[in-house]
Amino acid sequence: LAPAPMNSSSHAPAGMLRLSTSRSISSARKPLPLIAKLAGLSPGWTASGAMPVMLAIGVAVVLWLATLGAQSGWQPQPSGTTARLRGVSAVSEKIAWASGTGGTVLRTIDGGTTWQWVAVPDAADLDFRDVEALDAKTAYVLSIGAADKSRIYKTVDGGRTWVLQFTNSNPKAFYDAIAFWDAKAGLAIGDPVNGAFTVVRTLDGGRVWTEVPPDAMPRALAGERAFAASGTCLVAGGAAAAWFGTGGAEKARVFRTS
Repeated sequence: LAPAPMNSSSHAPAGMLRLSTSRSISSARKPLPLIAKLAGLSPGWTASGAMPVMLAIGVAVVLWLATLGAQSGWQPQPSGTTARLRGVSAVSEKIAWASGTGGTVLRTIDGGTTWQWVAVPDAADLDFRDVEALDAKTAYVLSIGAADKSRIYKTVDGGRTWVLQFTNSNPKAFYDAIAFWDAKAGLAIGDPVNGAFTVVRTLDGGRVWTEVPPDAMPRALAGERAFAASGTCLVAGGAAAAWFGTGGAEKARVFRTS
């Protein structure tokens, strides 16, 4: 792959969640080959460059999306909160989770007609930039911030209770996003520490999170970061692949591991 120009934004209107219920998001499975490679030095993560985008194709896509929007439309759904909602994860056309500032976590099981407050207790000072939902009962949330502000919580009962699974102990680290292939295997990406991006991974549903050796990770450019705008700078997909995008340096880059 080649580095592709990227544009990120961390701002979203407060108190309103806009969700299209016509499509669902699913994750790929079979994580073990990727996890094995993340633990070693090869093939590791590789940077990619941008491919030229033809204007005609871009215009055609925009027109098609405009037509689709006119047909289906986006319906605003009152969230019942004034928090800034930054993360959203849709399991199906009925089930979705959202997360944001003030320790906020929301869940719907009726396509967004109603949103239930299922916030993490004693987390009012945390900003949950990413949420990764597996079903109506199971979800992970990632809070961002320096040092111990970067945390991962998990619920298996629809948000009634939450378990703190990971607390960042490196004062220089800042985690940005989380992604899972299935109920057991996942990873989280953080900004560079001493010139190398930080990654932690789990194979047991988050009971244990292990840091990938820095030597196995890409070297960062000056000022390069993985932005935590909405937890979408990291995705897992395919049989054994993951990607993360960066910005802040002289050029934006996309990294891939397989």
